[in-house]
Amino acid sequence: MRVGRSLTALAAVVPLVWAAAGCSSNPGGTVAASRRAQVVQQIVNPQPGKCHTFVPLGVDRVNNETGMDIRLHVGRDCKDPAGRSSFYLPATLSTTSVPGQALWHSFSTVGWLAPVPAA
Repeated sequence: MRVGRSLTALAAVVPLVWAAAGCSSNPGGTVAASRRAQVVQQIVNPQPGKCHTFVPLGVDRVNNETGMDIRLHVGRDCKDPAGRSSFYLPATLSTTSVPGQALWHSFSTVGWLAPVPAA
């Protein structure tokens, strides 16, 4: 049985497309931030390796609906005051601050997903 040129080309191109899609550096998704149960900000497709700032007043609840982990910071520039550590929030989870805890003003990403191996 003879295989046509277009089928051969398709068989060669499909694995390349899958590999390129797997090497995406941004897993996508949304980080939704709330204050007093009111959604105040949504950051769509946050970029890995960058500091993202929440609204100036800060937020007390964060839903990480992305494929990457994030660190929540009290400082506006993804830094924390002396003696205060950041809060680690894994992908697809959410957290709410406890009464008396400082509000979060920024977040940074923690690495990103490894490329999906081509079959």
